[in-house]
Amino acid sequence: MNRLLYYGSVESIPFYNCSWKSQSEWLETGLKRPLLGYPITVFGVFIELLYPPILYIIFKTKLIRHACYKIIVMLALVDMTATACSCLISGPLFIKGAVFCAYPEFIYVTGMFVLTTWCTSCACTLLLFINRIVFITLPEYSHIIDGKLAYLSIFLIVIYFIFWFFFTPTVCFNSIGMAWFPDPLAMETPTEEATDYYRNTPQAWNR
Repeated sequence: MNRLLYYGSVESIPFYNCSWKSQSEWLETGLKRPLLGYPITVFGVFIELLYPPILYIIFKTKLIRHACYKIIVMLALVDMTATACSCLISGPLFIKGAVFCAYPEFIYVTGMFVLTTWCTSCACTLLLFINRIVFITLPEYSHIIDGKLAYLSIFLIVIYFIFWFFFTPTVCFNSIGMAWFPDPLAMETPTEEATDYYRNTPQAWNR
């Protein structure tokens, strides 16, 4: 996102300029996958509808007082956003047979959420795991775990989200590859310099 803020528009960012083809020409380079897109979209709607009642129960029964449920709520919010990206947005893009250069502004920004929510979800899961291990192995410190450490975990999750969203390269949808890739495949002639520009080194250690 920092590149978008710095350059002002997606096509002004080096190696993301798609102007050498029209939108209709770019759409022709994609592959429409309605048999994949529609089920993914329906599945996404179903999953999203499950979250509100679950979150309601957590708050209604006051489970939110416990540290692990605070982290679970954070994880749920991140996962809801991730599901919207991977299903409710990717689904229609599969149906349209989209590639990055067909909708560069939309896919660039969405790609930031795709990458950020995936990485943040990993962090939430790890912190939840650590929370439970510490709680079980050190029960005498449970009051600290349910207090300061819970809010520290939430703070770290927010910082992690901000880092990925603002300070790492985006990923770009491609209907042919059926995934989100660091390379937007926007270059008429690919170069090593462009490949280096797309590379997201922090993503390697997030795995």
